[in-house]
Amino acid sequence: MFDATQYATLRAVVDCMIPADEFPGGVQAGVDRYILHVLQHDGAGFYPQYVAALDALQHEARLRHQCDFAQLSPSHATALLQALSAGETQAAWLVDAPAWLAMAAEHCAEGFYADPRQGAQRDAVAWQMLGYEERR
Repeated sequence: MFDATQYATLRAVVDCMIPADEFPGGVQAGVDRYILHVLQHDGAGFYPQYVAALDALQHEARLRHQCDFAQLSPSHATALLQALSAGETQAAWLVDAPAWLAMAAEHCAEGFYADPRQGAQRDAVAWQMLGYEERR
């Protein structure tokens, strides 16, 4: 679906948006896999936006930090995403950077907090974090 660099960038974005603390971060919770699933099914129309945005984000990181986005420190990655969210781009973006980041943040939140039976949050980690106990 994505090439290796695009997928590494996606995983870095997910972990930047949902960093690990005493609970698992986004990638460990399976949010990247949730997004892949969405893009292969109901959200297939978003796939071209993701490809364009991940490529542009990679280019931004190389312009600003001379390395891949996935290699940035958490503080540099967060600062870069914040700048892009404010519309501060240096690379050519084929999609609106702030709009894509808002969509990616929404997909990350869905993947982290939605029902695990829908392919979200591995082992119900977010529900455990919140103290939520599912009633059946």
